[in-house]
Amino acid sequence: MKTDHFYTVRTLAERLSVKPLTIYRLVAEGKVPAVRIGRSIRFDPDRIEAFLTSVQVGPEGLNGGKLEGRKA
Repeated sequence: MKTDHFYTVRTLAERLSVKPLTIYRLVAEGKVPAVRIGRSIRFDPDRIEAFLTSVQVGPEGLNGGKLEGRKA
């Protein structure tokens, strides 16, 4: 883990084009890898890239091509 640069909640939210509240929610749910330093939450750019790679959607789309809440 490099310690020369971490994302803040605000910079990660801007990078992902979401609101900071979304980042806090993802951290609380344990979905996004984060580091707590005092009262601040920081994000290692390498771990965020790995996270983004792991949640990429394939050609079949979300949920493996299944439509939720609809009858087939």
